[in-house]
Amino acid sequence: MASHKTFSVAFFSIVFIFFTENGIAQARYVQSGDSYLAVSGTSTLNAWTMNSEEGKYQADFEVSENGLPIKLLSLSVTVPCESLKSGHSAMDKNAYSALGAHLHKSITFILVSSTTSPDKIECTGNLTVAGKTQLITLEAGLRPLGQKAFLVTGKKQLKMTDFGIEPPSFMFGTVTTGNEVTVSFNVKLIPAKG
Repeated sequence: MASHKTFSVAFFSIVFIFFTENGIAQARYVQSGDSYLAVSGTSTLNAWTMNSEEGKYQADFEVSENGLPIKLLSLSVTVPCESLKSGHSAMDKNAYSALGAHLHKSITFILVSSTTSPDKIECTGNLTVAGKTQLITLEAGLRPLGQKAFLVTGKKQLKMTDFGIEPPSFMFGTVTTGNEVTVSFNVKLIPAKG
């Protein structure tokens, strides 16, 4: 028993020394106020976009000594459905109804796995919309901004029907939206305080 404990202590000491000497650490990041997510699509009338600046983004990275991300370890995104705004109240109301926002308050993404390179991240995770979860993969650009902050940008095409959503219609059904939407994001991540 004593030898097992000695081995465990020695093993974790070696791991600690390796990561310390190589300048690798784990750090938590959150979004700054300069971040947004947009959902855009088409309709029989015109193109449309709904924007949200109220999402919550939290990520854990392995980072180098100078604060550059080496590997994305965890990521959670939560966007309140009713924070998405098009600038047209009637359209917003129809969108919230289609999303079942009275029951499913938020759109969420939880990371399952990732591959990180100096200028991009490939993420696979569970996206939940209108109470239905789908495993998706997306690619995001990664750009250092200085002071250990960086910008994450990207977009992903999705189909409403994959999440059990019937494309909304309005004006008594004379205007209908297309099934395909594009989700785009521009998120500035900064080190979490504390």
